[in-house]
Amino acid sequence: MTMTTIKVPKGTRDRLHRLAAADGLTLAQEIEKLLDRNAPRPTPTVGGFRSGSPLSAEEIDEALAGGFGR
Repeated sequence: MTMTTIKVPKGTRDRLHRLAAADGLTLAQEIEKLLDRNAPRPTPTVGGFRSGSPLSAEEIDEALAGGFGR
């Protein structure tokens, strides 16, 4: 975990501290909770290609039978 300083008006700081105390969280946990609720992390994707028509098992077997790089 890293440490950073965020400059906010005193009123905002006080509100964050009150929210954290009411939820029984640290200030950092409260900020993370608010961020997750209002700006959720993007869903990770695997790979960069999506086919419009997925191959059947038979088509995959046929493609693999032809060998790689041919």
